[in-house]
Amino acid sequence: MAPEIFDFDVARALRSRASLLRSHVTAMGIGLAVWEQRKGEVHYRAADHHTFSLYLRGGSQVREVTRTAIRPNSAGSPGAICTLRAGDCFAWNNEGYVRWLDVYFRDRHLSFATGSTATTPARVLFGCDPALRELCQRFLLVLDWADPDQGNVLDHALMTLLARALVIEHVTSDFRAPNGGLTGAQRRAVEDTVETSLANRITVRDLAEVSGLSSRQFSRAFTVSYGTSPYEWVLRQRVERARDLLADGQKARDVAVLCGFSSQTHMIRRFRAVFGYTPNAMR
Repeated sequence: MAPEIFDFDVARALRSRASLLRSHVTAMGIGLAVWEQRKGEVHYRAADHHTFSLYLRGGSQVREVTRTAIRPNSAGSPGAICTLRAGDCFAWNNEGYVRWLDVYFRDRHLSFATGSTATTPARVLFGCDPALRELCQRFLLVLDWADPDQGNVLDHALMTLLARALVIEHVTSDFRAPNGGLTGAQRRAVEDTVETSLANRITVRDLAEVSGLSSRQFSRAFTVSYGTSPYEWVLRQRVERARDLLADGQKARDVAVLCGFSSQTHMIRRFRAVFGYTPNAMR
């Protein structure tokens, strides 16, 4: 019998605490899952596998819980990365909405990805790696995990992810901004604002205000941090939200309004430009 996602310890721990939106186990035995949660606490107890996590939405109210208290200076954000090693025990408390991608893997997968037998991932708590974020959001999440014709492509993408994950710098939630870029706190403020305002018009001035910068300073710093303009990044968030809502079965005309597009035609045009296919083709 083929393995299923709940053969992984972390997935079992999450089963009663979060909603599983999508999952798969590859031919190589690597697990993938997309989860969401709207408040609650989760405990990981000495899993027999490693876990890579990327926050897709929300997460600014997720905190690590120590034995005595919640760590006040350690919070997640959209785009944040965590790497949890086999055997580690820790807990998270969430007071808001969060959606994230998990990848479950073992030492043999790391050895295959790197060509080395002495590979152990470092523990990363809310790290930042734009290249890995792009790999996941623009490629890994777009693939049809269950399509046998895409199986080899999926495994190759995961090998790239694991090799890259080994060298992520351990940086806390207030991760250092790139030279001239936004700080972690500014990024969280901007991303949370966009997350809750996609149905509305969002201007550079609006985002500059929540980051405490002038419009010119903000645009320059944003481009350094994200590698694209605020306009293009917000548009990407609209298209990705539209994809999720359409996948949930909502009508295209309603989704266009919820995601802030001027019309259904505008949404379809942008959707095709980003993903290479129309919403109807996705369905």
